[in-house]
This record gives sequence, C-alpha cells and structure tokens, in this order.
Amino acid sequence: MANEIIEVKLRRQKQYKTATVGTLHICTKNLVWSCKTLELPWKNNIPNESCIPSGKYRCERVKSEKFGETFVIADVPGRSGILFHCGNTVPKDTRGCILLGVGLDCTDRKPVLLASRAAMNTFRDMLSDFDSFDLIIEGAG
Repeated sequence: MANEIIEVKLRRQKQYKTATVGTLHICTKNLVWSCKTLELPWKNNIPNESCIPSGKYRCERVKSEKFGETFVIADVPGRSGILFHCGNTVPKDTRGCILLGVGLDCTDRKPVLLASRAAMNTFRDMLSDFDSFDLIIEGAG
C-alpha cells in the first residue's frame, strides 16, 4: 500500500462542563491532516453521558445507516457503537461518539464545531484506502 498510516491521534485539549474539545491528527506516509473534535465531557465512561477513556483502540470501517461510511471505535470497555461522524454540538449531536469539524467556536463556553461535513469528508478521503487503523486518545478520560 503506497499511503500507509503512520499515526492517528486524538489529543483532548480542554474540558468544559458540558463538552471535551480536542484535535485529531492523521499522519500517513504522504500526508498530514488535522481537524477539531467535540465529545461529551468525561463522566467515568458512563454510556450516553461520557466521552470514552483515553487509550489505544482499533477502529474499523463500517457503513452506518444514519451517518454513512465511517469508522467504529472497537473494544471500548463497557461501550459499543462509538463512531466518528458529523455534528456541531453536545449533547444534541452525540451520545458518546466523536464529532469532527474544521473549526471550533467556544463563545460563552459552549463549544460548537464548524464545517463538520467538510471535516468528515476529508476524514473519509484521508482514510479511503484503509479498512482499519489504530487510534491513540490522549488527555481527559
């Protein structure tokens, strides 16, 4: 494979009362790309209320009825169905999944992702040659 993945890492950077914000970095042999992320706040991995724990996870390509082609984060302790997908706010747009966006507006301490569809399209393009990858999550959780 000409464009092998070197690293996929999510660095959680800030915890708000209602949200966790970070940056997802994808480094391949030929390209480097990053985008903003938005997740639920850390609440001890409680399903539908918390982001998932920090750690290393295997991500596998899936076709979601609601979100289309994406990746599921496998083997999350006590959780299932954790996806990467479009969305702008928490908790409205996620119950534990990772939302992607080109930018982030943190007005009034209520983070809102910007251009989520554009980020998700680039994410899909970056990983179009791959059926799976390892994800490292650093930071809160």
